[in-house]
Amino acid sequence: MINYKCIKEFDLFIKKLTGKYLIEASAGTGKTFTIIIIYLRLILGLITYNNCNTPLKIEQILVVTFTEISVKHLRKRIKNSIYLLRQACINNTSENNIINLLIKEIKNLNQAKTLLLQAELNFHKASIFTIHSFCQKILNMYHYNIFTTNIINNEFYLLNEAIIQFWHDYINKLPEYISIIIFIYFRTPQQILQSILPFINHYSTSIIKYHTDNINVCKQYDNNKKNLIIIKKYWIQYHQDIIIIINNSDINKHMYNKRNMQKWINIVNVWANNNIYDTYPTQLKKFSRQILINNSIKYPPKHILFNKIDICIKNIISLKNIIILQALKYVVNFIQIKKKKDNKISFNDLLNLLLKRLNSKFGVKIAQDIRKIYPITFIDEFQDTNTQQYNIFKKIYNKSTNPIIFIGDPKQAIYSFRDADIFTYIQATKEIKNCYTLKNNWRSSSTIVKSINQLFSNRSQTFVLKNIIFNQATYVQHKINYKFIFNNDIQPGINLWLDLYETNINKFKQRIAYICVSNIYKYLISNNNYFLYGTNKKIVNINDITILVRNKYEAYIIQKEFIKFNIPSIYLSNTISVFETIEAKELIILLKTIIKPSNKYLIIKLLSSTLFEINLIFFDYPNKYKLILKTMEQFFIYKKFWNKYGFLNMLEYMFLNKNIYDKQNILYFFNKKKIKNILHIGELLQNSIDNTTNVVHVIQWLKKQITYPNNQDENQQIRLDNQKNQIKIMTIYKSKGLQFPIVWLPFIICNFVDLIHDHGVIYHNRSNFNKIISFNKNINYIKYTLEESLSEHIRLLYVSITRAIFHCSIGIANLKNHCQYKKYFNYFNALHYLIKNKNNSTTEDLKNNVNKLITDDIKVIINDNVKLLQTKNYYVQYQTLNNLNNINDYKEYNIKYKNLDIISYTKIKKQQLYNTNDTKYFYNFYFIQNKKKYIKKTQHNFPIGKTTGLLIHSILEKINFQNPVSKSFIKNELIKNNINISWDIMLTNWINNIINKSLSYTNIILKNINSKNKQTEFEFYLSIKNNISSQKFNNIIKKYDNISYYLPLINFNEFQGFIHGVIDLIFIWEDKYYIIDYKSHWLGSNVYKYNIKNMKQNICYNRYDIQYQLYTVALHKYLSSKIINYNYNKYFGAIIYLYVRGINKKIDNYNGIWITKPKFELIHALEKLFN
Repeated sequence: MINYKCIKEFDLFIKKLTGKYLIEASAGTGKTFTIIIIYLRLILGLITYNNCNTPLKIEQILVVTFTEISVKHLRKRIKNSIYLLRQACINNTSENNIINLLIKEIKNLNQAKTLLLQAELNFHKASIFTIHSFCQKILNMYHYNIFTTNIINNEFYLLNEAIIQFWHDYINKLPEYISIIIFIYFRTPQQILQSILPFINHYSTSIIKYHTDNINVCKQYDNNKKNLIIIKKYWIQYHQDIIIIINNSDINKHMYNKRNMQKWINIVNVWANNNIYDTYPTQLKKFSRQILINNSIKYPPKHILFNKIDICIKNIISLKNIIILQALKYVVNFIQIKKKKDNKISFNDLLNLLLKRLNSKFGVKIAQDIRKIYPITFIDEFQDTNTQQYNIFKKIYNKSTNPIIFIGDPKQAIYSFRDADIFTYIQATKEIKNCYTLKNNWRSSSTIVKSINQLFSNRSQTFVLKNIIFNQATYVQHKINYKFIFNNDIQPGINLWLDLYETNINKFKQRIAYICVSNIYKYLISNNNYFLYGTNKKIVNINDITILVRNKYEAYIIQKEFIKFNIPSIYLSNTISVFETIEAKELIILLKTIIKPSNKYLIIKLLSSTLFEINLIFFDYPNKYKLILKTMEQFFIYKKFWNKYGFLNMLEYMFLNKNIYDKQNILYFFNKKKIKNILHIGELLQNSIDNTTNVVHVIQWLKKQITYPNNQDENQQIRLDNQKNQIKIMTIYKSKGLQFPIVWLPFIICNFVDLIHDHGVIYHNRSNFNKIISFNKNINYIKYTLEESLSEHIRLLYVSITRAIFHCSIGIANLKNHCQYKKYFNYFNALHYLIKNKNNSTTEDLKNNVNKLITDDIKVIINDNVKLLQTKNYYVQYQTLNNLNNINDYKEYNIKYKNLDIISYTKIKKQQLYNTNDTKYFYNFYFIQNKKKYIKKTQHNFPIGKTTGLLIHSILEKINFQNPVSKSFIKNELIKNNINISWDIMLTNWINNIINKSLSYTNIILKNINSKNKQTEFEFYLSIKNNISSQKFNNIIKKYDNISYYLPLINFNEFQGFIHGVIDLIFIWEDKYYIIDYKSHWLGSNVYKYNIKNMKQNICYNRYDIQYQLYTVALHKYLSSKIINYNYNKYFGAIIYLYVRGINKKIDNYNGIWITKPKFELIHALEKLFN
């Protein structure tokens, strides 16, 4: 970039700083670390600045970056570094070599400790800002009171208002004959808005070429018509001579062959003989004098017709372009006037205001004051600046000796859509004399560094633009021993997955997504897969792998494949606003219902929404009326709560109140994600509206947010679930500044260069670097635009690959590109450009070009016969016995039994009220378990919760007891259940322990149970023909069951229908039938906590007595129908509860095993009650 000017490496221990500095450094070379070291040395007075070496206070060092995330990152790292240095000064040593060098430089350690402690205590005053917050601070210093002005971060509602007003003021007043033409291009104001949006952000920093905003559209229509009449006249007169004249010239006969010319002439003939005078066919341009000259060698065809076409076309201006440009100017002006009137400004207005002040007569004084307040300034991520931002600092530090250090990497300039301008950086490099670099890559392994050097050195002009130079980075010595090992083989830095068979972009995406996910799947289940850090090994974990994409559509494709493999993944760049969700819209219905709880129509509408999904069709009239009445009662309560305590408190009462999950409460069925989104909206509303008890204001505010959501506002973005133990998927833009052990780029080859707009281009003047918006699509302008776009695509590729620490995999193919500008440009993809694979290359050419890259650091893998998974899930999903075959069966089932109830042990349990002291006792178990830190992985510190329970059940359900459990199978299950695979060894041993353990006096060993003699996940529907009440049920169980006798009464509504349940395992042992139910409860930190006393207490607390009674009745009834002369005492063995955390084969006891056999009298009485 700095063109050999910058061959010197920046010295972290520089003694003196004066004037402007530019540090240009590649990815991973320690740009932030450089800022930190200079920052620390300035605090300690170890650097002379502006002929002064007084230690600087924390608030005197200005650090400016471009995003809030970068500010948080810098603040965190700098604060932590101050603490570490202070600790090193106290201990007189550090594990960090650079810190040790700093300590050696310090002459007075006591003074240094004092200065660092002050910096630490006052760090909240640190002057680390975004460019916008810096401008805001300076403007407020000079009585431009921004605090009294409402700063808005979303102008979209203003854009909509502006374009509607433009339509009213301009389009509606056009004559009818002009309006008819305009309506061909734009049917609505929003269509015009979509056309100008690509140019809005660039408008204030660009030069508009061929300015047409002052042209009267009616006069231009008349002018266009006049020129088109002339062309038609000459065409009708001379078109028969065209082929002969062109054939007699030395024009390119491949393009101007007889077939093409006849086709073009026929099209123009049709146009010339009709009454259309507002446009002309593109084929007409083929016969303009200039185009004919451009396609001829020496003797172009000459004729008056060609001259007339050329002259007239130049005089014709598209009415569409006039509308776009006039709309652009109108909208920008309208928004400025509107903001001024409403006392509002946007963040970009802050830049304009400060630059305006600096250019005023007070500018010199303001610049002096800023330099006095901030003797030294760092501009981080300088490649993301633009002309306006650079001019602010240029103005402040013009001809000043105060040091300002610009730090950036032009190879990572990827934010042009935010108006970041790489050409501003290029201009700055020509103006700054003190240019340096950082050469060592501290992030990546040696093989990654070498593979990146090789790939990006394959072209002399790596980034297309000659001003951006690729200088090879150097890996640090200890990174030579950083390796990624897979199946005992050292992996290269880059794998290129070459598809020789697919040229269709959509089909390729499906194929490469499958290849990507199956490759990751192999990484996760392999037993010989690890990272080598010198002599240390680390097993590859699901958290180590990241997939980078361009947008949410690519993320969706890859996530679909992960679902097939049952590998958990999360898309971290989902910037959807919470106001774009269906919950936001249905929250309005909810609020209206609370306002008018007696409105039956609103209640029915709300119940049928996706919030509740209650289909009242399946209810008979009494039950339907009962449900509506109960809902009304609840919503009267919510209305009072809203009026008394406000909106957010009301929502929290609705969704977080402990009674919300009561079966009798209709809100029990709310989806947790929906609740999270609703409460999120509630928080935003609470922070935005002073009086949330004002119903009208709340609904108006919510409607406005839904109409104009701002997905760029981080506060509005949907909150993500826990990111741990999931494959991370994110956009390249969001990944910048981050690092990951393994990176996959499946779709980077699918990203083709193109223009952002059909009618206009944005490009830069190559001599003065001015940004230009032009609606005259000159061939040169198109080439400039495509060059700049390709350069950014290559920079995106560079950012992507340099995120990898150990390895990066990339999908590549010879995909068809249908871009209309192929004839102007040889390369439309970044990777194809780097490997010199032109647009018209064959697949064989691509293969040859790719193979030239093969070394120890770059490997090419040919994607042969890829068979995509068509099944919904990669793993076999065990189907229950009672699944209904199709939707018709389901409807019949509902209609037939719509007046009957289905109840289960779980539903009965949820209706019970427990002693709070018992609850507290069991919560203490969880609290203690979470507090204690375990080093060795055991069954006692294995994660607790529903997910763990499902995992244990799933494993014991799927395995063949007679075979040892394999570690690869356990790994699969851990991945599917989103649990860290580092538990694989412990869990494998634990499960093998369980199946080899003798189960108490029965001498049953699971390992000895033949698969033919067991049934897992036995699902039953036990019919209840009589109406049963809780009173009758209690009388029986308290009479015949010793545990039930001492426990509280069971409460449930009288019902008739079915008892439903699923038994974990039924098996035959010595001609008796046994039931096993697995329990993953945590009862303590060792196996001795799983004694009879504690297990019984847990059974009492969870009312498992009800569970085993119902399970026994179900199995008893089933066996009595299947076995001739069935006898309960002869054929029924027992129910065994396995508290799996308490089972240890090595310890000779029966902890974790609880066995019972209900009395026959109990089972007989219950059977009689039910039937």
